[in-house]
Amino acid sequence: MSVEVRLHGTLAARPGLRAGDPFPVQLPVDATVSSLIATLDLAPEAIHLVIVNGRIVHDRAASLAEGDRVGLFPPTGGG
Repeated sequence: MSVEVRLHGTLAARPGLRAGDPFPVQLPVDATVSSLIATLDLAPEAIHLVIVNGRIVHDRAASLAEGDRVGLFPPTGGG
């Protein structure tokens, strides 16, 4: 199945990718938020907020479905 992913902030530090640009990711039909993070080779602790189809998802074991739109955000800081 295919999901649309958008990486924000420092998570988007990849060649040819700007923060918030959507890109497709192919996953097995039983994919979860956690397995998506692993597929993208991101450290789980680097992700503070996950939004799927406009809703905050707290459970990283939550299932994903064909066509889902997933936004991944790092922790924010300031001073």
